[in-house]
Amino acid sequence: MNTYQFSMTWAWIAGQPVRLRRAQVLPLRIPAIRGLYGLALATLSLRPGFAQSNDPKWKIDISGYADLYYQFDFGRPPVNGGVNGRWYDINHDAYRLAALQLDLLHAPTDRSPFGFFVSLYGGKNADILATTEPGGINTYKDFMQAYVTYRFAGKAPTTIDFGKWYAFIGYEALDSRNNDNYSRSFLFTSLEPDYMTGFRVTTILNPRLTANAYLYQGYNEVQDSNHGKTLGLATTYAFNPKLSATLQGYKGQEGSNIANQSGSFGGIGYPTAGVSDTTQVCLSMTYQPNSRDKFAFDGDYASAKGMGNWNGAEVVYRCQLSTNAAAAVRLEHADDTDGLRFLAGPVLLHSLTETYDYTVSRNVLLRFEFRQDFASKDFVQLVLGFQEAPGDLDLCANREVLISPSRKKRSPFPFP
Repeated sequence: MNTYQFSMTWAWIAGQPVRLRRAQVLPLRIPAIRGLYGLALATLSLRPGFAQSNDPKWKIDISGYADLYYQFDFGRPPVNGGVNGRWYDINHDAYRLAALQLDLLHAPTDRSPFGFFVSLYGGKNADILATTEPGGINTYKDFMQAYVTYRFAGKAPTTIDFGKWYAFIGYEALDSRNNDNYSRSFLFTSLEPDYMTGFRVTTILNPRLTANAYLYQGYNEVQDSNHGKTLGLATTYAFNPKLSATLQGYKGQEGSNIANQSGSFGGIGYPTAGVSDTTQVCLSMTYQPNSRDKFAFDGDYASAKGMGNWNGAEVVYRCQLSTNAAAAVRLEHADDTDGLRFLAGPVLLHSLTETYDYTVSRNVLLRFEFRQDFASKDFVQLVLGFQEAPGDLDLCANREVLISPSRKKRSPFPFP
């Protein structure tokens, strides 16, 4: 049985791309993954680049943005209810402040090899991002990234970072300003990690080849959930100025015997208790034949010993239509064969996303998006949703969303 959903998103960006309380767990019945119309006011950003001194040793760059959106789901869940299968752009028929971010950067130089980066974060995305954090949802959510850097100069420049930083797996980024589409793919939201805490080493071996090594707590963890550490490696190679490829992977113990606040286990959010040796490999490729066109590919395969595996792939095409306008198309599939990522049992998802960007001014970008999602079956997904009450804002960390086909649509994708 196939289920169907479509979505449309409108967004605007200004700037250069640069009392919550726990609510009772509530079952929420939502019609099929079929109709979603989204209006997203996305990313009001400012990047003044203030410097505290003329001396680069004390220079601090300040930037930030606000991400707001409105979204309408033709599946018509309750107002403020969850949108089927989504993560971050989750609310239906309501204006939302998704993110409010302030970045402080002191970049290392040859004269001053020490640096730091702190990204203060607020809005609904901060809560969603931290939903499986073993240390608790509210403990570290205000710091999206926070790390110190030391830079070694030489023939192979090397930087060492320690702290919390964005995950290195995948093509997309958590910051919607840096993505071709406004909404994140199923790969990004459910098949790939969002952040990591530990050591990150980056070495530029030559103008074409960059290597990275990582040693960190685990998948979406500041506080370790199982006393194990995860090792990651990545390399990026530029075949020529138009074509580059990045191969990434990690291996380590993921999961936990103690449930997090969302009811899953470990930062990775496994549905059952236990620790598993987990391995994931990701290949990302970008081809830009000219200044107008860009093609991208992202593919993942992961395996958790004794639990199962998951995989997915996406292709993206972006076209710069004019100085002020651009369009992007994304096609993807996500295969959760063993029910480890969507917490809904075995399910296969496909999605088609079209995005139109219009640059109003140097610091303002409008984004319009249309999205169609397809599921291989009805399923109940565990998501982080929000529920309004008069004069209060409730965080619902465990919400069951029933995705069932009240109106059937024929999927253009070949489901098994």
